[in-house]
Amino acid sequence: MICYVGLGANLGERELTLRRAIERVKKIPATKLLRVSSFYETEPWGVTNQPKFLNAAIKISTDLEPLNLLDALQRIELELGRIRRERWGARTIDLDILLIDGREISTERLTVPHPLLFERDFALVPLKEIFPTLNCKLRGDKIIRATGSPTDFKFKLIACVDKNFGLGCGGKLLFKIPADLKNFRRLTLGHTIIYGRKTLQTFPNRRPLDGRRNIILSRTLEHSDGAEVVGGLEDLFGALNVAEDNFVIGGAEIFGELISYAAEIFLTVVNAEVAADTFFPRTDDFILRDVKTLDGFEFRRYTR
Repeated sequence: MICYVGLGANLGERELTLRRAIERVKKIPATKLLRVSSFYETEPWGVTNQPKFLNAAIKISTDLEPLNLLDALQRIELELGRIRRERWGARTIDLDILLIDGREISTERLTVPHPLLFERDFALVPLKEIFPTLNCKLRGDKIIRATGSPTDFKFKLIACVDKNFGLGCGGKLLFKIPADLKNFRRLTLGHTIIYGRKTLQTFPNRRPLDGRRNIILSRTLEHSDGAEVVGGLEDLFGALNVAEDNFVIGGAEIFGELISYAAEIFLTVVNAEVAADTFFPRTDDFILRDVKTLDGFEFRRYTR
């Protein structure tokens, strides 16, 4: 089922807490993070003598039953220091199920749609960003777009795949097409490229690529001449500049980690079916904007 979850925080390091909450949602069993909104700074609601909030919304797919999902979200709140003292009071983190697949639920523990959703611009504004067809009317409350969301980095994913979105086999790329390599260079030269340790092994002489800022995302690699090595997404976000173009170039695990935050995808799709053991993530939550057909393959560009 498709579910929309609202996030809010007004104590401690708000941006960091929201990002950590989103990463924990990604790890809920049978659940996939599909999309993340910008962060918005909002005035407190209900109890006004407290700090301003940062709010966001995320879109997920999950096989969990609604109450099981609620349990998982509340465990994340506890892990991140949520203490329930007063209704609508200050909190380290709040995770609310807003909508589920157009379903209506009314139980002692869970009401969907969230009973106050359509009275709260702080929930509706980020939700509308990732659910643009939502039929709702905003009240005109003061909502300010803030920095700190992983979507601020506007990640651009770029890969060459077969018709089944196969990426590689046995640690090797499936294709080396001159036109694709030329297009890759044109897009990424002068920008930041982000990749994993295994992708580094596919480069000439296993060295970072010239003319680009190379960032390797790896939990095991400690150093690579000509590149910056970061051990996790929080370190990656700290290293990036929102004013740069940040291209994610592989491999499959890195694509999977960052596709929910991506703004664009550039795929070279070869009209062939090749044995593969790694695959590019599904692009269902993106819109195919441009297709350029060449001899035996296509250049495709997807956006949100």
